[in-house]
Amino acid sequence: MKRIVIKSKRMKNNIYKITCCLFLCALFLACDRNDDEDFGPVEYRVPTIDLGRTDAQLGVGQFINLTIEIRTFTTLKSIQVVEGSNVIQDVSFDGNEGNLDFTFLYRVPADWLDTMRDLTFTVTDRLNQKATATFQVSVSEIVPQYTIEDVTIDGQDYKEITGIVNLDETLTNDNLYILNGEVAVEQSTTLTIEEGTTIYGVDETSRLRVRQFGTIAAEGTTEEPIVFTSFETAPGQSGNAAPGSWSGVQIEGSGPVDNSGVFKYVRIEYAGGGDDAFQLSSVGAQTTVEYVQVYRSVDNAFRINGGGVNLKYIIATDCEDASIRYDDNNDAGWEGNGQFWIINTTFTGNAVEGRDDASAFISNVTITGSGFNDASSAPGGFGFLIRNNATARVYNAIVTGVETSIRYRNGSEDFLRTPSVFSNSTCFGNDEDADDPGFHSSAEIFDPTDSSYDPIFNNSVVPFAITNSYIGVSTANSTDPSLIDSFFESANYVGAVQEGNDWTVGWTRNIDGTIRE
Repeated sequence: MKRIVIKSKRMKNNIYKITCCLFLCALFLACDRNDDEDFGPVEYRVPTIDLGRTDAQLGVGQFINLTIEIRTFTTLKSIQVVEGSNVIQDVSFDGNEGNLDFTFLYRVPADWLDTMRDLTFTVTDRLNQKATATFQVSVSEIVPQYTIEDVTIDGQDYKEITGIVNLDETLTNDNLYILNGEVAVEQSTTLTIEEGTTIYGVDETSRLRVRQFGTIAAEGTTEEPIVFTSFETAPGQSGNAAPGSWSGVQIEGSGPVDNSGVFKYVRIEYAGGGDDAFQLSSVGAQTTVEYVQVYRSVDNAFRINGGGVNLKYIIATDCEDASIRYDDNNDAGWEGNGQFWIINTTFTGNAVEGRDDASAFISNVTITGSGFNDASSAPGGFGFLIRNNATARVYNAIVTGVETSIRYRNGSEDFLRTPSVFSNSTCFGNDEDADDPGFHSSAEIFDPTDSSYDPIFNNSVVPFAITNSYIGVSTANSTDPSLIDSFFESANYVGAVQEGNDWTVGWTRNIDGTIRE
């Protein structure tokens, strides 16, 4: 038999180390093992479930709306909701979910009236370990939580609204209305406002707020828009309304595909006192927001927090802060579309400002800044300011009379070209230096005067006529946005308003306060 000789000292040391390790492992297992017991399975702690609250008083047609916090130490198998012997909801999971915030939404049925119901929530993990929690619902007739009272001020009759509108209600155009404090529209409730109706905000506490799952049906016309304005413009009052005289209008939705109603041919004047003039929070794409003007707001004119709502035919006139700002809500950024936007102002606030991971897809925008609308003022503010990782896809825009036409910063400059695009647009008459007609250096690829410009974006710095604050378009470098996305109407021109087709006539105000004719 051939003898094997280990000649390497390193090899000897390695064999010694391996032998020692094996010995120690065997010793550990021997000490740890009880000869009378077999090894058992690994034990996991049972899951936990937190409903956030344990009971509610509701009426028929209202929603049980719970955000349920589920925590498991393995993965989640299912959640089941039972009322009596009825399974209301039974959701199975694919085995990848662990910790989860689960939304439970259920409309109270008519046969629950005048009863108390217990809903049992059961969470099961993949090892069939369970956790339960109970939610109690008391169902009764809905008692009005608001008042509409007749008041007379300086000889003029009004209907004064206070409280929470929790029954379907209609405001008619044969009355004048006053908002006293915050007036909220409750879930499962519709507030209808007839065309031609005027509603006055008394002070900074006056606000119309449509709560989540509430609905607004406010549809005016070109001849009879719905008007929200300052009480100073009411009959017999001073007529000297200041921006910020009252708060504004807020609509709260429930996510990207929510339907919060219709808001069409509406003018909001002199608002922004303490908050945004018109705020859309998590409002979904099924909501209609069209033909809306915000006139002379002291704060942001339009504020879009998350959601997927689309805005078409909107105008922000002479507002002191951002005219249109979009950002996130609960870490979910706005992901909507916009077409036919006008921003015309004598102030130096930002025209369109995107923030906080939100994204926008916009076409046919006209921005005329202070340098255009006020002969005594220098160009000021930003046309587009995209910051804090927000993005914007912009087509067919005009930017003139501002300090800087478009700027990306605080992380947003990392998304130029993909997904941010500034294309088929014209910027002129801005705060020019020797070589740059207003494009900011972070957007060189969009700037036709820069050596880094990419001609694929087809932008221009060639002026063309803009009259009456925002009338005028160009077809020289435009694109038809309907070929890019089905949301957009066919509009193969740069700008928002064609000469001879002024969609703002009759229902909006000019910068000087006169009705546009």
